This record gives sequence, structure tokens and C-alpha cells, in this order.
Amino acid sequence: MRWNQFQSYLWSLLLGGWLMMACSPSDDQRPDSLIPEERMAAILTEVHLAETRVSRLGLRSADSSNIVYKHLENQIFKKFQVDTASYRKSYIFYSSHPQQMETIYKQVTENLKKKAEAKKPARS
Repeated sequence: MRWNQFQSYLWSLLLGGWLMMACSPSDDQRPDSLIPEERMAAILTEVHLAETRVSRLGLRSADSSNIVYKHLENQIFKKFQVDTASYRKSYIFYSSHPQQMETIYKQVTENLKKKAEAKKPARS
């Protein structure tokens, strides 16, 4: 049951992000600091896990949630040695190229499934 709620939440986030990006003007120039697709998928996997962690904390204040999320986001960027500007430019670029973004999110979904299955207790 929890996995279905998580999937529903994830798809809502994805759809919302894509809709927001679809409304912005398209920029076909590749940024100099474009993050490769595989690495972007790994980063986005961690970003979505961080969003889920924050939402599960049940913080009553949006400000508190934002502070916690920003802290987790900074840890993710340090882990992958990426700066915020490169991440944002790459996200905007991939969002304006739906086929590439779909490929990335297929990998994100696979990564999340693997992590969810790894956390399931082994059945005897």
C-alpha cells in the first residue's frame, strides 16, 4: 500500500515539474556545464528521496520543511560534486527535451524500485 502512495506522489511531482517546464520558453543550446544523463538520473533519485523524507517528517511549517530540504539538497550536491547552477541549468535543458527527460526518469524510477526492494525484509 505504501509503495502505491509513493508512486502516486512521485508521478504527481513529475507531472507538476514537467508542466512548469513546458510553460517556460525552450532553450536548445546545451549548457557548458550540462550534467550527463546517467549522473542526472542518480541526482534526481536522491532529490526525490529527500523530498519524500521531508514530507514524512510531518513538519507543520513550510519554512521548516524548506530548511530541512535545502540542507538535504546541499548534501546531495556535495555528494555528486555538482553546484546548484549546473543542476538547475541541466534540469531546465532536459525539461525542454522531453525524450531525454523521459529516459532520465525511467532510470530514476528503476533506481527507486531497486532501493525500495533492497529495503524490503527477506521472506523465508
